[in-house]
Amino acid sequence: MSTMTSMNSSGVDALNANSAGMVPSLISIIKCSRVLIELRLADLGIRAGQDHLLVALDPDGEPVLTSRLADTIGVRASTASKMLDRLEMRGFMRRGESLTDRRHTTVCLTEEGRIMRERIEAVWDDVERYIFHGQSDDVVSDVRRTTAQLESILDERLRRLR
Repeated sequence: MSTMTSMNSSGVDALNANSAGMVPSLISIIKCSRVLIELRLADLGIRAGQDHLLVALDPDGEPVLTSRLADTIGVRASTASKMLDRLEMRGFMRRGESLTDRRHTTVCLTEEGRIMRERIEAVWDDVERYIFHGQSDDVVSDVRRTTAQLESILDERLRRLR
């Protein structure tokens, strides 16, 4: 049995018992929401992924280890490094050495980066308002609660696979 398959006590695949096509729906949700965000980020001159990186940095400018930052946004250190190169060239963040271990590099937001971070968060909020426009508060609360639960489940599963 695969590490990503589970059977209930009667041996029936639990996913197939109530399957309503969640994975294709998730993929579609991710793609559609990402396109909405990318359209707005383009107005800021920010590429997909750079938004996650900037928002993952401490808004008060406290240094973060690059390896921890890569883990936080779910990319390899080499990918994070390339993203950081681009953001550093634009003046949104700066690199430094760890105070406790000079072998490690830290990054922190500049004032320009903090402002861009706020703009990105505003884009995310605007996109969320656009998505939920016309929906009841109950629907919005249910979706937020359910997506938070799903995120927690997926984080747990990924930790087990890594």
